Amino acid sequence: MQRTVLVLVATVGVLSMAQQIKCRSPSRFMIPVFKANWFKATEFCFSLGMQLAITNSKEDHDRIVDAVKASPIYNANDTIVWIGGSDLAVEGDFYWHATGVRLVYAHWQPGQPDNWKNQEDCLSIVNVLSLGWRWVANDGNCEGLHYFVCENVEWIHNISVF
Repeated sequence: MQRTVLVLVATVGVLSMAQQIKCRSPSRFMIPVFKANWFKATEFCFSLGMQLAITNSKEDHDRIVDAVKASPIYNANDTIVWIGGSDLAVEGDFYWHATGVRLVYAHWQPGQPDNWKNQEDCLSIVNVLSLGWRWVANDGNCEGLHYFVCENVEWIHNISVF
């Protein structure tokens, strides 16, 4: 019983410290150094008081790419990261999970989104040189394990009526 209590206390202490770091960080993005499916990535970002990143413009997209390139997870030949959009509710209608606002911009790879094999509903940014995909948006299988980009919630995006 004591061992379990110690583990729980240690875990709570780590989350609390991570939340404090996030609150004091001047950076807009935080990129964990582990992979998760889209759902777990969403949960992890929320647990830190953050959200999966949102892109409302090419400038937003480029800021995410720059953050990934500056992070330890970056691989010049093959990098995929989850961001916060999905069409889980209605196929083909992508929304930002954290805000409920319809996606108006994504730097889609030509031919995407394609819902390949009826199994792709979650938004990622993909840089896979062997496929000719260079920092483009793609709909992927939500269960795939990828790195992900959390964004500070303080960076409020323009919300429009839909």
